[in-house]
Amino acid sequence: MNKITNIFRALKYRNFRLFFPGLIISQIGIWLQNIAISWLVYEMTNSALLMGIIMFFNAIPLFAVSPFAGVIIDKFNKHKLLMTIQILFALQAFLISIITLTGHIKIIYIILLGAMLNIIASIDIPLRQSTFVNLVDDKKDLSNAISLNSTCFNIARLLGPIFAGILIAKTSVGICFLINFLCFLPSIFLVKAMKITDIKDEHVKNESILEGLKEGIDYAFHDNYIFILLVYLAVFSFLGMIYPMLMPIYTKDVLAQNADILGRLMGMAGIGALISSLILSYKTTIRGLLGFMCSAFILMGAGFIILSLTTNLNTALIGMLIIGFGTTGGLTPANTLLQTFVDDDKRGRVMSLHAICYVGPLSVSNFFAGTLTHAIGISKAFGIIGILIVICALYFYRKIKLIQTNRNLYSKLC
Repeated sequence: MNKITNIFRALKYRNFRLFFPGLIISQIGIWLQNIAISWLVYEMTNSALLMGIIMFFNAIPLFAVSPFAGVIIDKFNKHKLLMTIQILFALQAFLISIITLTGHIKIIYIILLGAMLNIIASIDIPLRQSTFVNLVDDKKDLSNAISLNSTCFNIARLLGPIFAGILIAKTSVGICFLINFLCFLPSIFLVKAMKITDIKDEHVKNESILEGLKEGIDYAFHDNYIFILLVYLAVFSFLGMIYPMLMPIYTKDVLAQNADILGRLMGMAGIGALISSLILSYKTTIRGLLGFMCSAFILMGAGFIILSLTTNLNTALIGMLIIGFGTTGGLTPANTLLQTFVDDDKRGRVMSLHAICYVGPLSVSNFFAGTLTHAIGISKAFGIIGILIVICALYFYRKIKLIQTNRNLYSKLC
């Protein structure tokens, strides 16, 4: 019983107890929409290249908005920002569900509403990450809150694609969008009930947006430990996080299966990610996170290689399980290490750079992966990506470990 309590120790705080269920529900809705969008776009275009181009244009707003999001978060009240973001997410989901269910969906609408979604997400991601420190009273439980956030995300990633596959096969993608809208309603009420103490630094409150942006960028770029973690996240995202976009192609062209099987494959990745996040939730210190992080990244590469070598569904499911484990195992420790060493008055700005490095490269990588898949086929593309991931993981382990040793950071990793 003590072990279970330890895994969920951040839930002893009221704010986190309110935040946690709303996050699970809203994330399930987002995954319903993500899978539905991927399936709909590929069904409408039947082209991996066009799919990559559309996803590229969808994510462009992230580059424009994310740098300023962190300054906004550090200057303004987080509680009010959280409320506003939940309402905007619900509005976007409502609009795309209405357009789809009434039969008026077009590629241009998908691009525009995708751009709207990414503008909202460019604020939501660093806002949510920087708010964890306000949801727990003891900073020692910050790493547990981050890991449980990852658990939330992975429960959603397990259930969302399964439900999406069933709903697409039995009903339509429009129903997925409508359910996503409904999933945001509980989150709005739960966030409203939270009581967040958010004391702002007077210097940050009084400086201009551009001054705050410059200060945050200078801080991150001149701290070599924070900088290398951000670079790691960018590479991790570019190479490792493209599989949701490519899996509809793999499911149709390699496995010759339908949306129901796509849901099973993505659900298996969710199981792997959930296992990884629960292991990380149990950890009470940050010692050993670097080794776990880079080992998980290598496992992700192995999962891609497995997919490249098989046309068997059961083997593909194992590959997705490994990729899912590697996704969370490679991402969550980097987030935890980053938040452990960042100064509180610059947390929002650093986490906005975190969002750029994590989500931003997806716009380019989706285009890269779509072009590569169009040129050589999905299986070979997965093989090349898997090999690149393994090489990069080995490089970052050596590089980050060297910085930790030179700066004597081991004394903090306990």
